[in-house]
Amino acid sequence: MNPTRSVLRPEIWAGLISVVLFAWFLSPSVALGQYGTGGGGRHASEGKGDSDSNTKSGYKPLPPPGTLLPHAGEYLASESNYFEIVYMPLQTRIYLYDRKFRPRSAQVVRARMTLQLPQENVARQIPFQFVPMPAQATEQDYVFAPFDIRPLQDKETSITFEFFSQANSATFTPHYPRFSIRPYVVRAALAAADQDAITRQDICPVTGAKLGSRGQVVKLYVAEFPLFVSGEDCIAAVKENPQKFLPRPMMPNPGQ
Repeated sequence: MNPTRSVLRPEIWAGLISVVLFAWFLSPSVALGQYGTGGGGRHASEGKGDSDSNTKSGYKPLPPPGTLLPHAGEYLASESNYFEIVYMPLQTRIYLYDRKFRPRSAQVVRARMTLQLPQENVARQIPFQFVPMPAQATEQDYVFAPFDIRPLQDKETSITFEFFSQANSATFTPHYPRFSIRPYVVRAALAAADQDAITRQDICPVTGAKLGSRGQVVKLYVAEFPLFVSGEDCIAAVKENPQKFLPRPMMPNPGQ
């Protein structure tokens, strides 16, 4: 099988993916953050997908620089799914979406990543584990790899991700000229699935105003926990004193 058969030219993919993502993020229920705000999205990365008679995969470009995703990560795309990758200091998470970027349970995902730390001669293979959400949680479930990735901060590196299922597999190797971990306080895209969490929180911890009463709600992550504030002018206050606004965990917290 021709390994490029399922991969459109990069410029065509870039156009198609941009149209889909911007239409989704700009829908009434979803907000697209400003480019470069809060470290959301990622710098453009290079990657590749392997393909043979038993594999269906293909590399799709990452979002435009600065594009915010629901967990302030970056995405990889196979023919069937989008995978949002979130690099945190002591764990890496993967969230699963369908081809319309709607959340899916990550219970069906089997994955591992391969990387090499500075001053180590042998690459490490790290498997991911599924983390189910309790009944009261409003966050999306995910798979995670408990691993201290901090030695890669600001380094040039490539990380290989392998996804497996009974029918398909996909392999991607994004390259990072300067690898970065998601900041402790970071802005994320507001998605339709966040409405229950907004209703539950109800009040902005910075202004004391009811969420939505001052305009578009802004979604942040403080560490690994989502926090909603009533406007962009609240972001600086949370960054200045994140411990004051650290949300109470509503979900499991493995590896952090």
